[in-house]
Amino acid sequence: MTDRPKPSTEQSVISQHQNQQHRFYRPGHGVFGHLPDPPKRVFESQGGLTPENAQRVHLINAFRRYGYLEAQLDPLGLRNVEK
Repeated sequence: MTDRPKPSTEQSVISQHQNQQHRFYRPGHGVFGHLPDPPKRVFESQGGLTPENAQRVHLINAFRRYGYLEAQLDPLGLRNVEK
């Protein structure tokens, strides 16, 4: 006869789960632990830039580079000095 205390029901449930090799998720579509397929491309690029797109890119870069020179940096007019 052993003098061990009787395990509680919680301990017995825990030990049962520890002894089993069971996955608690399903590796499949639409469940936790599954990564979906990456989205497919809508269209494939057929080469470099077209002339129209090259002009658009040039205009966007010009605004990025020089736009601050023409920007209104004092929209409330707080720095207007009367001469």
